[in-house]
Amino acid sequence: MRKLIIGLMWLVPLGLAHAQGEAGVNLLPMVLGKVATGPNGHATAYPLDATYGVGLSVGYRFQAGVSVGLAPQVVFHLSAKDDGGYSVLDSQKEYDLMARIAYTYSVVPKIDVYAEFLPGYAIVTYNQIVLGNKAYLANGIVLGGGVGAAFALTDRFFANASVGYQQGFQKASYIRVDDVQTKFVRLAIGGGVKF
Repeated sequence: MRKLIIGLMWLVPLGLAHAQGEAGVNLLPMVLGKVATGPNGHATAYPLDATYGVGLSVGYRFQAGVSVGLAPQVVFHLSAKDDGGYSVLDSQKEYDLMARIAYTYSVVPKIDVYAEFLPGYAIVTYNQIVLGNKAYLANGIVLGGGVGAAFALTDRFFANASVGYQQGFQKASYIRVDDVQTKFVRLAIGGGVKF
């Protein structure tokens, strides 16, 4: 117990004693999406159909406006066809396990603007890609970022909206190493609670 108390005392100078928690949920329309599939280094990019997702976030805001936390999300309906009309991806999913680092600035008492950086790891589940090669998942690093604004509805509840970009560097390994790399313009509309 004594070690725990001493450890917590070391965190006080970092601002953790004044941390404010936040949790939220976002709808994620993903627009202008593309997927690059094919042999590693020779992948071909195809436009994705309408793609959407849902994301959660939880984190802590510190004194200087810096927030650190987690922002996992699931992207649905990853579908694309090649120039001949053949399916490249058919209604697959992408699971993004992301961290969230943000800087928030209060413009007026009820409105904050923020910039966020979202590094993480992505897993794409799918059944087949170009030429009918079977595979079960592709995985790799994903990087995202954006800017947005939050509006205080009450002292505890807020609504938010943001726009940004994310790109994945996923690869699938089975008979050969193939790219299954996704990229999107990332919109987020949602809300949350402070605690």
